[in-house]
Amino acid sequence: MVNQGRNEGAGEVNVGITFSAALVDQFARSGVRHAVVSPGSRSTPLALACASHPKIRTQVHHDERSAAFLALGIGLSSGTPAILVTTSGTAVAELHPAVVEAHQANVAMLVCTADRPPELQNVGAPQTINQTAIFGDSVRWFVEPGPPSDAHRRSWRHLALDAVMAARGLSTGRPPGPVHLNLAFREPLTGPLGELPEPLEPPVIDPVIWGLLDEQLGELRHAVSGRRGVIIAGARAVSKDADRDAILAVARSLGWPVLADHLSGMRGDDPAIVTSFDPMVRVVSVADELRPEFVIRIGGLLASRVTNEWLANSGAPQVAIDRWGIHPDPDHVLAERFTGDVTTICQQLAVSRPTAADPGWAQRWSEAEHSARRAIIEARAGEPLIVNSALRAVPSGGNLVVSSSMPVRDLEWYGDRREGIAVFANRGANGIDGVTSTAVGVAIGSDAPTICVIGDVAFLHDTNGLLGVGRREVPICIVVIDNDGGGIFSFLPQADELDAERFEQLFGTPHSVDLAGLARAHGLDVARAFDHGDLTAILDKWREFPRPLVVLARSERGQNVLDHRAINDAVRSALTVVGGSEPSGSRTDASELDD
Repeated sequence: MVNQGRNEGAGEVNVGITFSAALVDQFARSGVRHAVVSPGSRSTPLALACASHPKIRTQVHHDERSAAFLALGIGLSSGTPAILVTTSGTAVAELHPAVVEAHQANVAMLVCTADRPPELQNVGAPQTINQTAIFGDSVRWFVEPGPPSDAHRRSWRHLALDAVMAARGLSTGRPPGPVHLNLAFREPLTGPLGELPEPLEPPVIDPVIWGLLDEQLGELRHAVSGRRGVIIAGARAVSKDADRDAILAVARSLGWPVLADHLSGMRGDDPAIVTSFDPMVRVVSVADELRPEFVIRIGGLLASRVTNEWLANSGAPQVAIDRWGIHPDPDHVLAERFTGDVTTICQQLAVSRPTAADPGWAQRWSEAEHSARRAIIEARAGEPLIVNSALRAVPSGGNLVVSSSMPVRDLEWYGDRREGIAVFANRGANGIDGVTSTAVGVAIGSDAPTICVIGDVAFLHDTNGLLGVGRREVPICIVVIDNDGGGIFSFLPQADELDAERFEQLFGTPHSVDLAGLARAHGLDVARAFDHGDLTAILDKWREFPRPLVVLARSERGQNVLDHRAINDAVRSALTVVGGSEPSGSRTDASELDD
């Protein structure tokens, strides 16, 4: 542990400095490697402890809100919680959006907020608000130990270890997520560092591996045998390679397709994988022909509302599998919820030898997928092509971060298969806030080149996420789809039902901001892509030398709607049975998009 101004002859040891150093040292001994600090006075002991520790990489960020999403991104890509440090007062409230996202996306985070001591509470002291349980039930654990006292020094490291265990989901019986340590400090906030308590060895906790009980397995085997079913792979479906292999094994044993989102980690080249499900089930005849008789859902929901409603309306029994017991069910269709290890449960079902569906079932899905993929590739244009170009440009071992609203949907609906990269999106609360900061955190936490695809409104929502990106030389390319407003709203009925002026005022919301000037004001290089050739050339060059870069890809909202319809129409034409009739159904409207 590096001394933080320790000077034995300079005066009495500072208990706040020593407590903070012990806390951070124990965090580091428990595997934590990153800290994000926002400047402030009351948090000085924590900031010094983070900056002084040789095993902690400390990022300083001026804006608490963006800092919190930066910590979120580090946790997403590294799988290890980052320390998030802020001063007291409204600085703490600024963390709430990222804490909510971490809570709902199950991302570990160590939220360490400084606070005034009890004697300064409720007396009008500056920068003092009620920080007790300020994040409500959005944290896995809240603790408020009071101002540090040398009398309690034996508990300091236990506090840190308990926090890491709770954040990683190893002690609370809950999924990983944020924990909140509200830490009061008395002045002076600097001073000599004292001797630290003896370190604690983090316990070695093997992950609990459990599957289905024999009775559960027997019932599930009986329910799926001989049925024409589908497996839905959403976010969290794959946390290790064995999960992917086991899901594919059970798919083969059942003769079922796997409808996989990019966030699942399943979009490889296996013939069981289906990626074009959204435009496929918009085709009425195909949706009817491929209607499942049973559905196994693994992990989170798909972004495609069309697919989710098709499944809900199919009448097929649905069961969900999730290692953390997180079984989203907004349509209230789940007949059974299984909490357990994905690999174990899938292996159990595969070796139980259920009766497979007739061979024509998987074959028909494969044929439809092949035809749909070919139609998508030929018709893909505009924003869907921008998103796919970014997907293709990510170097092997790198990351793709897609914003909520249209980019995450365009990736799921029309994106190519791609292995060897990690794909992230803030789909816990599905907000557009903090996307740039999250992407920067993903790049820092993984030490890997990262491409972020984001709309212009989301980009403006987090402009402070650009602070310090150039100075840190983060290997990130931010592709901004610039359609001068809220492009997703052009798909809603409001676009047709309101007059143009009112729609633009309330939904189109043109911003008229010079995005290039904004990026340059943060010291970042900017490139403009006027067409697909420009974008491909820019991304190819960036891949050779990853560095901070903002790429502005121009789009037009009205044309974007037409581009989506053209892709869906192309898929419908490719899949329509010769001689049959096919009702028009390719329009993307309010029934097909969530905000």
